[in-house]
Amino acid sequence: MIRFRETLPLYAVIFLGFFGYALTITLFIPMIMDKSFLILSPETPVAVRATLSGFLLAMYPLGQFFGSPIMGNFSDYFGRKKVLLLSLVACTFGFIGMGLSIKFHQLEWLFISSFVTGLCESNMAISQSIIADRAEDIAEKTKLIGYAYSACSLGYIVGPLLGGAGASYLSYSSPFWITAIGVLALVIWMFYGFHEQSFVKKQKTINILQSFMAIKSIFSNRNLFKIYIINFFIFFSVQGLYRVVPLYVVDEWNPSLRTYSLLIAFVSLMCFIANLAFLGKLAKHFASKLLLAGLLLSGGFFVILIIFPCQFNWIWVTYGIAVIPTVMALPTCTTWLSERASQDEQGQVLGNNQALLVLGEASSAAIGGLIAAIWIPLPIVILGMILLVTGMFVLKTED
Repeated sequence: MIRFRETLPLYAVIFLGFFGYALTITLFIPMIMDKSFLILSPETPVAVRATLSGFLLAMYPLGQFFGSPIMGNFSDYFGRKKVLLLSLVACTFGFIGMGLSIKFHQLEWLFISSFVTGLCESNMAISQSIIADRAEDIAEKTKLIGYAYSACSLGYIVGPLLGGAGASYLSYSSPFWITAIGVLALVIWMFYGFHEQSFVKKQKTINILQSFMAIKSIFSNRNLFKIYIINFFIFFSVQGLYRVVPLYVVDEWNPSLRTYSLLIAFVSLMCFIANLAFLGKLAKHFASKLLLAGLLLSGGFFVILIIFPCQFNWIWVTYGIAVIPTVMALPTCTTWLSERASQDEQGQVLGNNQALLVLGEASSAAIGGLIAAIWIPLPIVILGMILLVTGMFVLKTED
């Protein structure tokens, strides 16, 4: 518990990253589609609005994708706390920029500020690096990283709730002002409440261009390349699951908005409980590789079962069970990668891993939608099969 309290500001940083992304998902689509909101001309066709909203939503995770390896590389050289503080200050201005862009109906600046904010929000990888550094053993590392994914789940729950309420009662820009104030408070908390342990600075002088190209180390690191690929397929499948199953539910049963919202909240709660209550206990009894393989194989099986029930009430059971092993696979595969990386490359490696997570998140929804055009349940089956095959590859991977 002492170690958890010491790292609590880091979990707040992780929560903020996913809270910000959930905020954009909640507000950008209705804002762009709202003809009475003059960020676009009222005569703008619906097809153009839909296209622009998709590109706009891509800016935040795209910034995270490019920023994660950069932030990780910088933190290995300049120190974790210093880079965290600077990135959080930049995030404050990023959210202010998003709020100003919305208030003054400047769509071009909203694109830019969304990308920049996402770029700075990639400090989540640094938080994961510090958490991994402070764990005394593998079981504790898995548990602490599991808490990080619980913070992610909370971000996805709180972001839409607060964003929707703020926009409904105040304005589209107000949630971003409120978030900027929250980030500023986090900067103060991080400055006074978090103390970085001894830090060994890299001897090699950092190169800015090399930092922007740091993601290429995914392909150049032969020892970790196979794990990077395995992790990407895990991220693609798990993140895609949370996007294609709702599409299947709406198409198959067309539940009311209230019922649908409760289902999504229930699934997010199951994800939160799984990482918070179950993962640490499992990590104490199983090695990361064996645990990951078991989670993927069981998760793939339960994911495929989602499409079999004919009554809507069963989806609460099948979907709820399926997310338990799949969401626990996310921190477990991150821990497995961290174990295989040396101490001085933790920031870079976990930064690359975070970039792959965001890439999987961005690509799975688009590809899943294309496959669903053939048959709505098909992407669920394919994602389940990917989890099963990936689990088998994990078992065959040499230690």
